[in-house]
Amino acid sequence: MNSPLRILRYNTGTDKKAFVKFKNEFDAVIFNATIVAYSGAAVADLVSVHKRQYIIDPQTHIFQHDISALQAKNKKGRMHLKKSIEKYLNCMPEALANIIIDEQRTPKVYEVESEIDELVKKVWEFETSYVDSFIKTKEYDKYLKFAKVGPIPRFLIAPYFMIKNEYDRNTNLKWLSINKSCIEKYVSLNIGEKTYDLAAQLVLDKESLLKKEYLEQIKSTYNINGYDYLFIWIDDFDSFDANYDLRQAFYELLKVFDTIGKKPIMAYGGYDSILLCNTEITHRLYGVAQSVGYGEARNITPVGGGLPVNKYYFYPIHRRLRFDEAASILSSKGYFSGKKSSSDYVKDYFDNICDCKQCYITIKNDINNFSNYNDSIPFTMKTRYGIVSRNRPTTDASLIAAIHFLYCKIREWNEVNTRPLNSLIQDFLNAVSVYAPEWYQNIKSWCEIYARLLELVSQPQQNYQYKIKSSMQCWLQKNGLFLI
Repeated sequence: MNSPLRILRYNTGTDKKAFVKFKNEFDAVIFNATIVAYSGAAVADLVSVHKRQYIIDPQTHIFQHDISALQAKNKKGRMHLKKSIEKYLNCMPEALANIIIDEQRTPKVYEVESEIDELVKKVWEFETSYVDSFIKTKEYDKYLKFAKVGPIPRFLIAPYFMIKNEYDRNTNLKWLSINKSCIEKYVSLNIGEKTYDLAAQLVLDKESLLKKEYLEQIKSTYNINGYDYLFIWIDDFDSFDANYDLRQAFYELLKVFDTIGKKPIMAYGGYDSILLCNTEITHRLYGVAQSVGYGEARNITPVGGGLPVNKYYFYPIHRRLRFDEAASILSSKGYFSGKKSSSDYVKDYFDNICDCKQCYITIKNDINNFSNYNDSIPFTMKTRYGIVSRNRPTTDASLIAAIHFLYCKIREWNEVNTRPLNSLIQDFLNAVSVYAPEWYQNIKSWCEIYARLLELVSQPQQNYQYKIKSSMQCWLQKNGLFLI
């Protein structure tokens, strides 16, 4: 199976309306284990009624975090373990859970290592049985069994631990050894009448990605038979924004997985990751997990979400921007200047910016309706400096922005799966040069590393037109079609 996997990452209940609307456009939904533990009944409803193929990220890296990263303040200002984490830990090996819950500290690597068998067993049970336990309490459980349409895991992800720059080399090698052991034990469990597709996961920070000495150990760790797909999560990583060294290091990592026959999936990815799923890419990705309501890059260590702000996905440059940034770009291009009729600007918007269904519904025939994506309501918050007033997006503004975002993602997937790579790249570069010229050199550099399109990206526009026609002719002829 070489078609890239389109995976939607479900975060909170507020994602549900957008998720349900687009459930048939994605191959699976992925949940963090802490969300499943905290909202098991809601997750069971979601996967039973709307999307039967699901994935649970076991989040076993929890056992490596400082205790403060797992805590939140209660109403009295005291720190306590987050309820979702506590519920999940209660499903994990008692010895490891007690270290965090009772002793309030991070387990040592040798303490995790001594509980590997029990950890693998508990995580397997959680991924295969926890959601089902809630489905069995529902009235539709018997119907699902009779119709044989019950939800099933798309993958079971083996327990995993992260490589961190703060660890010394020997400690990181021990964590990799534990990862290998977890994968091997998962493969050995996957026998009998009911078997599952398995996946592994590699989590590391950017500093560790740069250390070439880890590549051989990573290759050895994940070169195991019995699974095909491997999720990659690099701390707060966006290959468009990364510097040259990080981009090159990521390219070498993809190359390693290619040599051992594994199919990497970006656990948190944006348009850069979708582009890397194009079949013309030499060392490519085979899927991307994307969220509804937050950024396409993600920190490994849990951090606060910050103040909510209105966002808008600017399709031509494939970026989720703050609304004021998007409006500023449109304003700089004269969309609100009043030199033409509003309906003329609307036509320009649909021709050049976005013509998704949500934009038609939101903007209608008045370009000023673009501000509906920025609807907000005031709220107050206590700070050490006193009461501060802020605005936050309305529920409706958040929803229409999410729906617009998912329409954009569907279009990106369709184009990456059907259009020649050089056509995609040139359209992207042209749009960036118009709407975000400060990013142009960065995107061009990305193309030179991953797409190996040195000649294409250095050609002037007039030469490009011939190249695209030639490439398109080849593609059409390959599929029995011809340009007129």
